[in-house]
Amino acid sequence: MDDFEDLPEDIGDIEIIYSDDEDEYNEDLVNGQQLGDDHIETEVIDVSISTFSKHTKSIFTNDVSKDEMLAVTGGEDDVAYVWNIKTGEVVFECTGHKDSVTEVGFNHNDQYVATGDMAGLIQVWSIQEKKLIWCYEGDDMEWLSWHPAANVLICGCQTGDIFVWQIPSGNCKVLPSPTNVSCTCGIVLPNGKQLLAGYDDGQIRLWDIKDSATIWMNIDSSSVNTLDINSDGTLAIVTPGAQLIKMADGKTIASVLIEHESEIESAIFDNDLGVVITGALSGQLCVWQLGRITLRHQAKIEASVTLMKRGSNNKIFIGANDGCVYVCDIKGGTLKEVLTGHKSEILSISVYSNGERILTTSDDGTAKIFEVKS
Repeated sequence: MDDFEDLPEDIGDIEIIYSDDEDEYNEDLVNGQQLGDDHIETEVIDVSISTFSKHTKSIFTNDVSKDEMLAVTGGEDDVAYVWNIKTGEVVFECTGHKDSVTEVGFNHNDQYVATGDMAGLIQVWSIQEKKLIWCYEGDDMEWLSWHPAANVLICGCQTGDIFVWQIPSGNCKVLPSPTNVSCTCGIVLPNGKQLLAGYDDGQIRLWDIKDSATIWMNIDSSSVNTLDINSDGTLAIVTPGAQLIKMADGKTIASVLIEHESEIESAIFDNDLGVVITGALSGQLCVWQLGRITLRHQAKIEASVTLMKRGSNNKIFIGANDGCVYVCDIKGGTLKEVLTGHKSEILSISVYSNGERILTTSDDGTAKIFEVKS
């Protein structure tokens, strides 16, 4: 896995090649044993370094401030908390929500934190002043995210419209719904000028944010749950269909599915290694080398994959429905450690900038901070 090929020029005629070299991956095995076999405990051992227990129900989402001093968590109890990571004390409570808080996030310079609930109430809070400075109540929200480099908040709705607000002025433009179906996910490209959006009917659209115009459309998917884009903005991957899409023209170049798998739950690029990693509800984990789209590693955990997050030093963090976070080395295809402490499904993971700690939330109503072995 040390060498990764560049994408071929004639990428439209690509085919998936499965490696015949048994040394490249061990099917269903990592470190010589099936993942999860040695981690079944009658009582959960909590290896976290701290636990935040203020919420009374499931915690759906979290984020860590850029200076890694503050965390924000949102949950089924219709509230979000901004809290001090070192002490665990609540800095301020984000009240006023009428439904489960499913989206939270700090802006690019930690000036604001945004919270959004399933009913469509979106609120922006000043961190320094600890007060509400802007809000909007509209259609049922599907997703909410900050622009990576500007005080711009972007929201996808069940109507299919995408709202783009300047904060705190509230100036707004709308990327209009193409077919009145839900916009399920969206991500700003590295150039900061374009947005890739997925829709419930399988449409994927690349938008010019400034002009509110569609650049291209892809309709090769039956539905779209999540998207990821590589670091230079040349490729995207779609779940659940596992389509790889060329960003230059929106054409599908491959589908990274193994035999007997019809869909995946999560997919992320590792830009340093030039691979894409997929995880499925069956527990299957696959590492695909870009270029010839070759399957490099394959393994299985005895739990359903709920989400994956990139780490540092070739690590990925895999959240599962058994309450564990599996830390894997994607270059070697090995399991490094299993982080235990949660008693139910992992719902969100935030990774510290150095990759040495993560913040997790769970269906068990707690948020935990774990240290990761180097």
